[in-house]
Amino acid sequence: MKVALVFASLFLAVLAGPSDPEPRPDQWWVDRHNSFVSNTISNPATPIIFYGDSITEGWGGSGAPVFNEHFAPLGVANYGIGGDQVQHVLWRIINGEVEGLNPKLIVLKIGTNNLGGHTDREIADGIGKIISTIRSMLPNTKVLLLSVLPRTGEANFAKIANINIFISKFHDGVNVFYQNIFDNMAQSWGVVDLALFPDGLHLSTPGYQLWYDIMSPWFYALIQ
Repeated sequence: MKVALVFASLFLAVLAGPSDPEPRPDQWWVDRHNSFVSNTISNPATPIIFYGDSITEGWGGSGAPVFNEHFAPLGVANYGIGGDQVQHVLWRIINGEVEGLNPKLIVLKIGTNNLGGHTDREIADGIGKIISTIRSMLPNTKVLLLSVLPRTGEANFAKIANINIFISKFHDGVNVFYQNIFDNMAQSWGVVDLALFPDGLHLSTPGYQLWYDIMSPWFYALIQ
């Protein structure tokens, strides 16, 4: 029986994709998730949440000067975790991180960590699942969906461009708003500006400043 259960678990893991909520096994990740749940419980009036991976988490690192000037005074909660894929963010949202909240806005930027293991359509569908989940759990909350950012490599550019085409269709102009920041951050096809992406993926402080500059018109309009 135990062997059968093990095989069943492995089978489900193989089938899991970006649309299937999935936690990560690392204890540090569980602790981080639990810290977000605790923050949610302690701050039920949280007005804005940023969701994403290490690039979103980086608002607390290289992006801190920009975040502290513009977003911290607004009470923005940064729920980005480095290494997260679409399915991990989906799991976190379902499991307590937004329970009891009624934020004005969620800013979502996710997908780059799925590039190596999932198809363009699977990634886009998973992002769509996050959006529909947010809309179901937080019907009064608007979603600002950001394009997947560029990263070094022509193959990456091609895949990201396709994903962004797919997810742009989630924009409805009422509850979900898509913003393309890919085009403004890409230097040329397959090449990123190292002043913005020092390692070809993660942002520098000027990169976060550019992100803010591009996003700010939509952002401020949606939190009114």
